[in-house]
Amino acid sequence: MTGDYAVVLSRYILVAALSAVIGLAACGDPLEPVLTPVPDDPQEETLVDFSGGSLTESSAFDVISAGAVRTDQFSGWDFVFEILPTGDPVLWPRAALTDGESDAGIQPFDGTFEDLRTAPESGYTTDEPVSIGGGDVLAIQSRRDPVFASVRCRRFAKIEVLSIDAGEGVLTLRHLVNPNCEKRTLVPGAEE
Repeated sequence: MTGDYAVVLSRYILVAALSAVIGLAACGDPLEPVLTPVPDDPQEETLVDFSGGSLTESSAFDVISAGAVRTDQFSGWDFVFEILPTGDPVLWPRAALTDGESDAGIQPFDGTFEDLRTAPESGYTTDEPVSIGGGDVLAIQSRRDPVFASVRCRRFAKIEVLSIDAGEGVLTLRHLVNPNCEKRTLVPGAEE
């Protein structure tokens, strides 16, 4: 009986070891973070003039939540829209209007929305307004998000100015945000 027990035990150990190997292979590297795919479709948002619009409407955009927000209700935003007294439409990065440090930045892109496939590593305007016009495409870098306690990361996005109604103080834009920390890919459906 001792011999039969040893055979059964060795088969059990073999099956358990194979199961563990298959399980680890299926899960990939356990130290590698799980990534969320970039959305398949860009979204549209409408922002109102920060200085001349209604407080009950959104004038800011939050890259981390990928949507328009009201500055009176939410302090976590990355840029706001304003029509200057000269009539020029601009986007203000966070650090240009608030105290404290912020990595939130804006960088004009010379190409189409579809052509912007990877957010730039540097060159973002972070402390002064960026002039915009209809059809402009911009790369956006969010403020650092303390999502992982001591590890603070940024998100990246691209936007296209669809229309600006300076008289009404309204900006319509479309955007695509990579939901993953520090990942610069801006291709719909990409998993990186």
